Amino acid sequence: MDLNIFMKALIIDTSLEISYIILVEDSEIIFLKKIKTNLSKNLFTDLQNILNETNTTLPSLSYIASSIGPGSFTSLRVGANISKTFSYAKRIPLISYISMHAYSPNKDTKFLVAFDAKSEGLYLVEAEKLKNSIKYLSKPSLFSLNEASELIDKYEIVISPHANIIKNKFETYKDKFEYQEIDPLRLISFTNQKYREKKFEDYSSFDLLYLRGPKIVE
Repeated sequence: MDLNIFMKALIIDTSLEISYIILVEDSEIIFLKKIKTNLSKNLFTDLQNILNETNTTLPSLSYIASSIGPGSFTSLRVGANISKTFSYAKRIPLISYISMHAYSPNKDTKFLVAFDAKSEGLYLVEAEKLKNSIKYLSKPSLFSLNEASELIDKYEIVISPHANIIKNKFETYKDKFEYQEIDPLRLISFTNQKYREKKFEDYSSFDLLYLRGPKIVE
């Protein structure tokens, strides 16, 4: 298959409270579904319905992409297990990605992306946006609130899907926090890039990054 020609791709993100199923054709979104409740019950059914409604067969997919987090223990496992099952059954390339890479500011600047890890603190990743290109300056890491405060002090903007919750933990820096939902177009952009570069996952090894509890699974 020519890796520069995209047929269809399936992106599954179950990292946070709202999960996403995105069906892509030629880099365009042809179906987007948000799941807000009962993920373990609804994800497989919703996937089947989407494939049927769009006349999409699994073998026609160029790749399946699934988030490795950071995210909740149960949700990440649900998304990863379904992605691995589909990928293995039909020998479809499997791509993993970090959900924190699907957020960016509206201007060129250095910035942080933050996910709330509840009592354990924050997951933070440092990045810089320049001319619509984003360079990641760190890997997602778990910080205590005190450690996070020191890092937040160095940045102008902190982007987070949990901004309205997190900013109350940092009274001094609350004006730095900017709420964003996940950007589907960013997801498509970097999963397509991984596909072109053949950065595929092994079915037997798919490590997940959890917001709380165990950080790695087999």
